[in-house]
Amino acid sequence: MTATMAMGLASILFLFAMIIGVMLAFARFGKGNNPPPVLVWWHGAFAIVGFLILLYGAFFVGYPPTATTGIVLIALAAIGGLIMHFKYDRKKKLIPVPLVWAHGVAAAIGFLMIIYAMLNIADTAQI
Repeated sequence: MTATMAMGLASILFLFAMIIGVMLAFARFGKGNNPPPVLVWWHGAFAIVGFLILLYGAFFVGYPPTATTGIVLIALAAIGGLIMHFKYDRKKKLIPVPLVWAHGVAAAIGFLMIIYAMLNIADTAQI
């Protein structure tokens, strides 16, 4: 598996997680209550699998520093997601809006950094 392939596959999975994440944010902002659990689980499943693929590539293939920074931001977003789930959602408390925004912004910036690194590797690849 090449670095470009690992980041590409992870990016596809993160894209699905981001689409569901936007739906989760609208559900949280629109109704004034927490989003439906089925969407939360699908969002988490896509994000976890994508993150594991990124970690595999980081340890066994190697990434440029931009991608590594993106992975760190996605890890921070994952911690925020776990806090939202275990501290608020499971206890039937309303998830704070600033935490939703911080989670989404960190994940989006990390995703864009990974995309940038993937495209930069693809442009400079030797055939």
